[in-house]
Amino acid sequence: MNRILRYLYIPFATLTVLLFLQIAYYTAIMPDNFFREENTETIFGVKAYPAVSARPAEDALPASKTGESRMTLMLYGIIPIKDVTVSRTAAPQLIPSGEAFGLKMLTDGVMVTQYGSVDGIYGIRCPAKEAGIKTGDVIISANGRKLCSSQELSDAVQLDSERTLLTVVRDEKEITINVKPERSKTDGTCKLGIWTRDSCAGIGTMTYRDPLNKSFGSLGHSVCDSDTGSLLPLSSGETVPVCIDRVVKGVNGCPGELCGTFMSASPSGSIELNTDCGVFGFCGDISDGQTVPMAFKQDVEIGEAAILATINGMTPQEFDIVIEKVNYNSDSAVKNMVIRITDPELLSLTGGIVQGMSGSPIIQNGKLVGAVTHVFVNDVTRGYAIFAENMYSISSSLSEETSDRLAA
Repeated sequence: MNRILRYLYIPFATLTVLLFLQIAYYTAIMPDNFFREENTETIFGVKAYPAVSARPAEDALPASKTGESRMTLMLYGIIPIKDVTVSRTAAPQLIPSGEAFGLKMLTDGVMVTQYGSVDGIYGIRCPAKEAGIKTGDVIISANGRKLCSSQELSDAVQLDSERTLLTVVRDEKEITINVKPERSKTDGTCKLGIWTRDSCAGIGTMTYRDPLNKSFGSLGHSVCDSDTGSLLPLSSGETVPVCIDRVVKGVNGCPGELCGTFMSASPSGSIELNTDCGVFGFCGDISDGQTVPMAFKQDVEIGEAAILATINGMTPQEFDIVIEKVNYNSDSAVKNMVIRITDPELLSLTGGIVQGMSGSPIIQNGKLVGAVTHVFVNDVTRGYAIFAENMYSISSSLSEETSDRLAA
C-alpha cells in the first residue's frame, strides 16, 4: 500500500503545482474590469481563454444603478481565480471605415527635437543645452508670450538678446528655464541652439465613425515626433481626403509605406485629441455606412478575422487575417492583440502591414473588435492591434458641442 501511495504522490504533487501555476497565470493576465452586453446571460466566457468563465460572486450585492456588479472568474468552471467588476451596457453601434485619410496637426507650443550649435563670440556652444533644455521638451511660452510656431520662438529671442525666459512642459509638468542666447557670427541673429517642430502631416487609416456623437477614431496609436518619439501635443488639427496612388512593399527588416495625394485643401473633419490609443475628432456627413456592434474584449477570439484597408485609390477593401494572440494586461494600451496577414492579394501588394495602415478596422463575427497599430519590423506579415473597446472609451467622451464647430 505504501508503495502505491508513493507512486501516486508524485503525479498528484505535479498536478497540484501545475494547477497553482495556472491560477497564478490567469490571475496575472486577466483584467480587473469587464463590460458586458445588456440582456445577456449572467454567466459568460472569455473566448480567447476557453478555460476561464465568469459567474456572479457568491456574496455579490445586486447590480448598482450604474449597472456594475461583482463577478468571480472561474478556471474550468469550478476553481475561483479572482473577483472582477462587470459593467452592463449596450454595445455601441459603429460604422467601420478603413478609409485612408490625410492628417494635419499643429502642436500646442513647439517641441524641441534636436540640439544645434551656434558659432558666436564665446565659441561654438549650445545655449539651450547648457541651460537644461532637453529634447522632447515642449516650449509653450517665451518671455511670457504664448508660442504657436517655431517662428514665434525665434522672434521672441530676437526681442531680448540678453535672456529668454522659457516655460517648458516636461513629463506633464511646467518648469521655467532661463536661457542666454548666443549671437551667431554667421547671420548676426540670436539663437538658442535647438531645432523645434510646430506641425506635422501624414497618412493614416480611419477605424470607425460613431453616428451617436459624430466622432471618429483612427490610427490606434498616438502621433509622435519622428526624432524624439514623444507624443506631439495637439493645438489643432484637421483631416483631409487622400488618394493612395503607390505602395512601397515591405520586406522583413524594412516595413513598407502607403503613399498618396491630399485631394483637397478643405478639411473633411477636425482633430480634437492625440492620445496613446489613437487620434480622435469629428467628421462631416456620416449618414453613409452600415453600423456593426462593437465587440467587448472578452468576445475577441483567437482565429480568423478580416481588416478593412485602402491600398489603392479611395475605396477600402476587405482582407483576411488571423488573430494569433489576445493580451488583456499588456504594458501597452495599444498592443492587445497579435495579428498576422494571410490574404494572398494583400501580401503580394504590400508584403504585409505597412505604414499608413495603422487604424485599419478588424472585423470578427460581424463585430468591430479592434484596429491595426504596429508592424513587426522583422516579420512584416505580423503586428499588434488594439481593442476597439479601448478606442471607444476615448471617442465616446467627446462632446457634441465640440462637433458644432465643424458644422459652423
